[in-house]
Amino acid sequence: MNDDVALSIRQIDGAWRLMCAGAPKSVFDTSEGIQYLFSGLPVSFFNLALLTGSGLSAEMLSARGREACAWAAAQSVPWMLVVTHERLQPGVDAAAALDACGLMAMMPLTGMRARAVAAAATVPGLQLTVPQDDSGCAAIVDVNGLAYQMDLEASKAVIGSRTFWKDHFPVLGVADGKAISCATVMMVDGHRYVALVATDPGQQRRGFADATMRRALENAAKTHGDTPTVLHASEAGRPVYERMGYAAISTHTLLMEKRFLEGH
Repeated sequence: MNDDVALSIRQIDGAWRLMCAGAPKSVFDTSEGIQYLFSGLPVSFFNLALLTGSGLSAEMLSARGREACAWAAAQSVPWMLVVTHERLQPGVDAAAALDACGLMAMMPLTGMRARAVAAAATVPGLQLTVPQDDSGCAAIVDVNGLAYQMDLEASKAVIGSRTFWKDHFPVLGVADGKAISCATVMMVDGHRYVALVATDPGQQRRGFADATMRRALENAAKTHGDTPTVLHASEAGRPVYERMGYAAISTHTLLMEKRFLEGH
């Protein structure tokens, strides 16, 4: 299990380095037990402080939280702290330990891995396409913004361009000429890392995201082989991924400074 947890942490590190590297104000830094992966964009999802240490007591966790807050203060952008529960000492309540630092739990994530995923099935009315221009790539941001009710517009400067996605594997699901689902795959340390899976809220529960994601994995496999695949699932997404053959390997919580919580 420890190897699985380490893999999950490394995959977050590698994926966010890829997504943030093209931002003009991106910063990557390391301190004891923390990796900072900041795009510098005013979108919390693209600025992470990732805890990498192990055996953390409540006191140690609180100290890491204070250190991360102090480091992030100079960046002047919303950000998130990523805590991995398997790296805490038994019985440690992460939310309680970090509350005094001004951090609040926002969402749980489950690290998941699959050895292989079956090919995409045909879904009536859904056309699976690879975006070939900036407008198509920007649609990935738009669909995610709708699905997660987040303002991701600023991230188009990095991940909303064909320049970024030319080396990765984005897929859009289109119906009646409109992008309604999306999924992307990036190669991270030899694994097909799945990110930015989303469906327009008005089109959910119809298998669109499932088909779109499977196609992105297929496309990545054509270039890099049928390597294992990793993702980090929201609570809503986890059952979907389990049906696709993914199994949990780690549990995480994303926390955010309370001063940035307006609008979330």
